[in-house]
Amino acid sequence: MLVQEPLFRLFPFRSLGSTMDEARALARRGFSGAAIVRADTQTSGRGRIGGRRWVDSPGQSLLMTLLLPAGFNGGQALPLRAGLGVVRALERVSPAGCRPAGCGSSGTGPAAQSPSPEFWLKWPNDVLARKSAGAAFSPAAPSGAAGYGKLCGILCESAGGRILIGIGVNLRRAAPAQPQPDIQPACLEETWGFLPPPFGELDGAAQFVARHVTDALSDPRWRSEYERRLWGLGSTLRFLAGHPQSPESVQGTCVGVDGEGRLILDIGGEQKTFASGEIASLRLV
Repeated sequence: MLVQEPLFRLFPFRSLGSTMDEARALARRGFSGAAIVRADTQTSGRGRIGGRRWVDSPGQSLLMTLLLPAGFNGGQALPLRAGLGVVRALERVSPAGCRPAGCGSSGTGPAAQSPSPEFWLKWPNDVLARKSAGAAFSPAAPSGAAGYGKLCGILCESAGGRILIGIGVNLRRAAPAQPQPDIQPACLEETWGFLPPPFGELDGAAQFVARHVTDALSDPRWRSEYERRLWGLGSTLRFLAGHPQSPESVQGTCVGVDGEGRLILDIGGEQKTFASGEIASLRLV
C-alpha cells in the first residue's frame, strides 16, 4: 500500500512522561487521524531495549511520536524505513549539500550520489552522525570512536491497531551525554556547527521530519537506500543476537538487510538473517 502523506495534527507539550505514552492515550480517546505528539522534555523517555532511558535537556532535543492514521498498513521494516526518513530530512538541509542518489526534494527524486554521507544507519533503529566535519567514515573504527556518535533513536510500537513511531534527535550541545552501552551521543549542532532551518524551531522540525518519514514508508526503493548508508556494511562485526537479557554473541560479515528488515550476516560462508539483536562492535576484515 502506498502511503499518501497525511495531514499531521500537532500536539505540543512543554513536558511529558513520554510522547509515546501520550500518543497511545490519544488513540484510546478515539483520535483516528495522523498526529504528532511533541514535547520540549520527557521525564520517562525510553529506548528499544528494556531498562534504557532517553535522557534530555528541555528544548535541546526533538522528541516526538508519530501516530499514524487508523487503517494504515505499516508493512515491514518500520524502524529501518523510519530511520531512512530521518536521514533524508537531515540530508535535505545539510550545509554540506549531501544528496545521495535517490534523494530529491521529497527524498525520492534523482540526484548525484554523495561519496561521503554525514549520517549512517546503525541497524536496526539508530542514526549516527559525524561529530566533526573533518571526520571520515571507516568501517573498521570501533563503535565508540570519537569521530561518530548516536544522533537519533527510533522506537516503533503498535497499540489497538495503531502504529506509533517514536523519534528522538539530539539537536544542541546542551543535550546531556547520557551513558550508552555501545556509542556516545552526538548532536546536530556539533555535527554542523549551527542549526539550519527548520531544525532551529521544534514544531517546524517535527512536521519536516514527519513528511520525510511518511515518504520513506511508501518508498519501494527503501532497501537499497538503507543499505548504502548501513553502518558496517562489508565489515566484520560482533553481533548480540536474540533477547537482550540473554543474547548470543556471533561474529560475521555484514551483508545487508532483507525485505523484512532483518540483518544479514555471512558467518563462515553461510548467510544468516537476524530479526532482533544489536551490533556490539566492528573491526576491519
